Amino acid sequence: MKNLSAIFGKDNLDEIVFSNRNKAYGAYVLRNEYSNQLTKSVLIGVAFFASLSVVPLIISTFKNETIIRDVPPPVVIEFKDVDNPDIKKPTPTAFVPPNIKTVNITVPNPTRNVVEEKPIPTTEEMKGAAIGPETKSGEETTIPVTPPISIPGPPTTTTISVAPVLENPDIVRSTSEVDVAADFKGGIDAFRQKVSQTFDTESIDHTGVVSGVITFVVERDGSISNIKINGQNADFNKEAERTVKSIKTKWTPAQLNGKAVRSSFRMPISMRIE
Repeated sequence: MKNLSAIFGKDNLDEIVFSNRNKAYGAYVLRNEYSNQLTKSVLIGVAFFASLSVVPLIISTFKNETIIRDVPPPVVIEFKDVDNPDIKKPTPTAFVPPNIKTVNITVPNPTRNVVEEKPIPTTEEMKGAAIGPETKSGEETTIPVTPPISIPGPPTTTTISVAPVLENPDIVRSTSEVDVAADFKGGIDAFRQKVSQTFDTESIDHTGVVSGVITFVVERDGSISNIKINGQNADFNKEAERTVKSIKTKWTPAQLNGKAVRSSFRMPISMRIE
């Protein structure tokens, strides 16, 4: 097509193509006006894009106004010298003791050479007065004053005898309160053996292990009293109490300050009953 356009020319080529055809048809008109339409379109496009870049510059030229802001003047602060008044320190005042009523209650000492001595103040004179080196009048005070006791003659030594404190022999002492604890002949194991040998298990309606704690008092003569047991089985408690009472061998009583005293004893006990 390009070679044909170069040989015949565009106008001749359109004539050849549309020869013997209806030239009033729109295609022939469009082909003839194509070059003009293309030129106009290019010019319009160039002008449009040029206006997009130029118009803002023109607008900014007219709107370039200087903005003036009102700035307040700077604040100047002036510093003035402040005169500090001299602070007067309070003048210390000497302490003046109150003028109170005092009496001198010094007891005169007996000497060979008689000297002039001041009489001992009476109870009325000492009322509302404090003890001082001299007797003088003044404001009365509430400080109590004990009148002196004058004992004529040389000092004597009085021996005060303290009566011994008698301890109650009926007090039951614990093991920690005595000097020597109560003891059974052969030791506590011998006492346990006697209990187990004398204990009647057939009187107890129970099977298995039963236990409790026996407490009693060892008297000053070695006998035992106040036997108690705190087991959970009543038959066991009754038989244990009977067994301990049946043992006639006496204990060695506890000692406190070299004397026999009553003491408490505590012993756990357990039995297996089959």
